[in-house]
Amino acid sequence: DLRGRPRQGGLIPPVLEAIRGTLDAGHQVLVFINRRGFAPTLACHACGWLADCDHCDARMTLHRQPPVLACHHCDKRRPIPDACPACGSGDLRPLGSGTERTEETLAALFPQVPVHRIDRDSTRRRNAFEAILTEVKRGEPCLLVGTQMLAKGHHLPHVTLVVVVNADAGLYASDFRALEHSAQLLIQVAGRAGRSSHPGRVLVQTLHDDDPHLRLLAETGYDAFAEQLLAERRAAGLPPFRFLALLRLESPREEAANTLASGASAALRQWLATRELNVDCLGPVPAPMERRQNRYHLQLMLASDKRSQLHEACAQLTAWLEATPEARKARWSLDIDPQTLS
Repeated sequence: DLRGRPRQGGLIPPVLEAIRGTLDAGHQVLVFINRRGFAPTLACHACGWLADCDHCDARMTLHRQPPVLACHHCDKRRPIPDACPACGSGDLRPLGSGTERTEETLAALFPQVPVHRIDRDSTRRRNAFEAILTEVKRGEPCLLVGTQMLAKGHHLPHVTLVVVVNADAGLYASDFRALEHSAQLLIQVAGRAGRSSHPGRVLVQTLHDDDPHLRLLAETGYDAFAEQLLAERRAAGLPPFRFLALLRLESPREEAANTLASGASAALRQWLATRELNVDCLGPVPAPMERRQNRYHLQLMLASDKRSQLHEACAQLTAWLEATPEARKARWSLDIDPQTLS
């Protein structure tokens, strides 16, 4: 439970003690943090300014290697300011932890043990990833700090402790599939521990240790967790008990995107009113990140109990878009059975 406890590089004291004990026993530790960079953003402690991206509805991530502010959505980069652009204060502080900060903290706390960071930034050079894995498989005590690049398909026989720095991001996302994807990732990460003769241990840090889904997953495993999610989806009328299609629209002009989305929605609803089809038209609404790469993103969702009726409605919507001049000035796509709502 993270609540009320001091953290170093995102890690609380009991976890650091468990890491120390594992290393002292001659084993390896994997620290999973699915966030690149040093910190999720930079903030002014005097006025509350945050380093926002000029092109996206997102914060810029603070990197130290090399030192830069970077947007992970549009790849815009800018130098780290010496003072707050809003009030001029020099009290700028990183908020939160990424792989770089956790790596730096662990290197300072365990100077006698090599710390290997594995993320997209540290493995850009050719064969860099393979070189790290080769060294790790020699079996000497070490610390692995990585993103989901480490979660799948790697046999690490000397890892006996896995630490998940923060399990909360996937628990409370807006996408109804986020819980499912988060649980699968946790199971995959946990599977890196104890793959050889030594038993494995998994420590999951969270601000919500009483969350019923997280407790169900930890105490009974993925099968019971999946059954619970299926029951919730059946009650809510969500896949796999209903079929979905998602129209994504984007334009550099906000007004144009809204006009096209509203027109598509109105035309489809008018057409559905003349047909005996059990198809719901939901939206349009802004995408979870409305502005990305200086383009405005909106969504329109179609839902039906019958796939054939959903496809009929999708065909009508596609025909309307192809015949509408305004749609040629925007980008659009129609995703059947969308796996993400972003």
